[in-house]
Amino acid sequence: MQIRPLVAVASLLALAVVAGCTTTSKGDPLPIPSTEKTASDSAPPSSDNGDEELPFAGAPKVENPLDTSRYERDPCRSLTADQAESLNLPRVGTIDDKIPLSIGCVWLNEETRGKVRIVFIVDDPRGLSPEYDANNRGEYELFEELPDIEGYPAIVRGIDDRAKGNCVVIVGVADDMAFATELSLSTANVGQKDPCKTASDIAGMALQTMKGA
Repeated sequence: MQIRPLVAVASLLALAVVAGCTTTSKGDPLPIPSTEKTASDSAPPSSDNGDEELPFAGAPKVENPLDTSRYERDPCRSLTADQAESLNLPRVGTIDDKIPLSIGCVWLNEETRGKVRIVFIVDDPRGLSPEYDANNRGEYELFEELPDIEGYPAIVRGIDDRAKGNCVVIVGVADDMAFATELSLSTANVGQKDPCKTASDIAGMALQTMKGA
């Protein structure tokens, strides 16, 4: 898998606040959908604009590209051990290299079945542009622009599974790179918390780590 080095919501909430969004008490589950589509959903959609100058299709330009190359090589670095623990997840994630065009890291609580996945779209380096192009062609059930997360443009897209506590947030860290944050809320929080806001908060955590803050 070729990984290209790069030159990538509101302000990040305190860790305790974010943890409160994803957990209610120790052992509270974060269920994984029975039909799990989030991994393949992280792969960028097909597009006929491979030679078009980035960004295209209405995607915003990333004004201050973030070099995420070390996290592309090891996406489990994207959340610190303390950040993961604050979300009631294992302190160390597991590499997932079976995602089309991408590499990711999964934090899975074996007891609660809680899961967060952060995925870098490394083998189709076109940032958010394919996402906007696919939305223009009506390929997504759900597509929403979010307020910038830590200064970087972000969207929600994919199937609309929010009622089940699931959401995928994608952040453009450069015109040619994006990463996805996939989340399933705890059972107690389904219908009580907004999974897309929580996924945005976790993406903000990852960006804080990537920026070295």
